Amino acid sequence: SVAACAATGYAVSAVLVDSDGVRQAMLRGDQAGIHTIDGAQDKAFTAISLKSDTSAIEARFKTTQAPSILAKLPHLILSAGGIVLKIGNEPIGALGVSGAPGGEKDEACGHAGFDAIKERLK
Repeated sequence: SVAACAATGYAVSAVLVDSDGVRQAMLRGDQAGIHTIDGAQDKAFTAISLKSDTSAIEARFKTTQAPSILAKLPHLILSAGGIVLKIGNEPIGALGVSGAPGGEKDEACGHAGFDAIKERLK
């Protein structure tokens, strides 16, 4: 994911969490801001917690008000860039990417990273 974004000129960080939301790996790209680590962590945590890519969550709450409880929970972020990783229909973790100029670009880099390795997860 970090390499995919770097190839397009974006300095990002990526965080991988397991199915319980516990960080398993983190990579901060060259020149990525220190804040991108927390952003990527929170996007991954949100994706696995709500079992949905964060772009879908963001889109849903553009037309409907988010439940007030979500605003009070730490580390939930309603911004694109977090993707749920699945084997078949089973969520195995999530990947968060932060630092590109727009969550949709973060998410595209996340998918590029997962696509590069998902064949090894069968």
